[in-house]
Amino acid sequence: MLKSASLSESESPAPAVSSKWTNWIDVAIFICLAAIAVCAPLTTKGATNAFRAATAIWLVKIFTGRIRFYRQPLALPLFLFLSLSFISTLFSVVPFMSWGRMRTVTLLFIAVLLPQTVSSLRQIRILTGLLIAGCCLAVLYTGWQYTAGIGVKLEATGVPGTTLSKFGLQPDDIIQQVNGKRTLTAGQLFTKLRKVPADAEVHLLAARFAPLEHFKILIQRRQELEDYLSQPGLKLVRGHPLRAEGFLKHYFPYSEVLVLIGLLVWGLCIAGGDVSTGARVALCLAFLAITVAVGLTLTRISLVSLLAGALLISLMRAERKTIVRILVGFIIVTLVGVHWINQRRALTVFNTADPGTQYRLLMWRDSLKLIRAHPLVGVGLDSISGDWHRWDLEAYRRYPLHTHFHSTPIQFAVECGLPTLFAWLGLVIAYLVFLLRLARATRDKGWFAQGLALGILGGHVAFLLISLLQYSFGDAEAMVVFWFCMGLALALHRVLPDAGPVVV
Repeated sequence: MLKSASLSESESPAPAVSSKWTNWIDVAIFICLAAIAVCAPLTTKGATNAFRAATAIWLVKIFTGRIRFYRQPLALPLFLFLSLSFISTLFSVVPFMSWGRMRTVTLLFIAVLLPQTVSSLRQIRILTGLLIAGCCLAVLYTGWQYTAGIGVKLEATGVPGTTLSKFGLQPDDIIQQVNGKRTLTAGQLFTKLRKVPADAEVHLLAARFAPLEHFKILIQRRQELEDYLSQPGLKLVRGHPLRAEGFLKHYFPYSEVLVLIGLLVWGLCIAGGDVSTGARVALCLAFLAITVAVGLTLTRISLVSLLAGALLISLMRAERKTIVRILVGFIIVTLVGVHWINQRRALTVFNTADPGTQYRLLMWRDSLKLIRAHPLVGVGLDSISGDWHRWDLEAYRRYPLHTHFHSTPIQFAVECGLPTLFAWLGLVIAYLVFLLRLARATRDKGWFAQGLALGILGGHVAFLLISLLQYSFGDAEAMVVFWFCMGLALALHRVLPDAGPVVV
């Protein structure tokens, strides 16, 4: 008896130690998920590193046997798409490029990891709040760039371009630094120049184009540069990006991220339930700011998709008597927004003579011959742009730009084959059906659950619209947010009682 009692006493702390260890693992994974949420709108590298850390910790939890798997929806479509992408990569024409792109494909594990580890509505609230906070920080940074500026812009209205070129500068270039010190105004620029001896060298950091390309210039004599900048025909003004790009270094992925998170904000803004007026006003202002930022990216499809997603969410919440007013408002805002972007970019609504339109149409036409030649496994992810000489594409012969097919379905058909395309379509359609069911199931589950489901639904519809005219899957910045939102939706389904049957 004494031996038995002693054994019982020695073994009793073991479950407590095991439980404590499991809790620490769960905390570590949640911290990584929180880092993904904050970093996703700000730095893709930070978000992917946090994802890898979370995955590694989760695998440790699996191998130690301290996990109970949740039978989550969409598991089969996710697995099928991942498997077919892997098979396509095995037969890739350019394996090195394809295996590199597979890193983007594996980001879909965010949609698995999040619902498997998040087990409370409070955790979902925290992750959603951090995602929105990161987006608002990016929007504030964009606002700062368009108010305070990013440097001194050279408007050479009365100066020959050849005069500029001898310094390595071009009209509309933006001087950002003088000898490593930031400058935002003409006064700051001349003040920093005059601190340098007249015959001394000057090192400039400048930027041009969209997305911004940074380059360094060495001026042999400071006085020569100062004399040139003082000419009457040269106007020095505050410079800002031609197209907003936030922290993501490119306007298009930035616009996609803003659309996904912006519609999440709009869903929370108009959801029914008990929420303070201050919170609704804050969400409304955040959505307006995000919409303005999307407009500043000068990306028409993103703006139209954002407004279309907002329209869908609004109609799902609207009473019958307000539907007409919502539709009229949507049409007016869309026309005004697209017209403003067209003016800024000197475009028309649809012009076949536009080089961008011609490039897209040529790529779509040439995709047919590649699909017919490689219908099962495609040519491999990123094999088109990675080895562009091989494919004899007319768009590549006419234009110096060697990029993608500007359509996610076409890109999948060419690079991964028709089976992978059908797997992708099956996944996004199953996800759409799941979100529609989730939106219905959360009508009486409170303000946050209802708003989150509506916002993610609107974001998914907008993402599908963008994907028709853009290879969105190739933008890791957007895919991190896409999979994270899917994970939030799946986690919401898990924590809500009576949320509906599992959709595979």
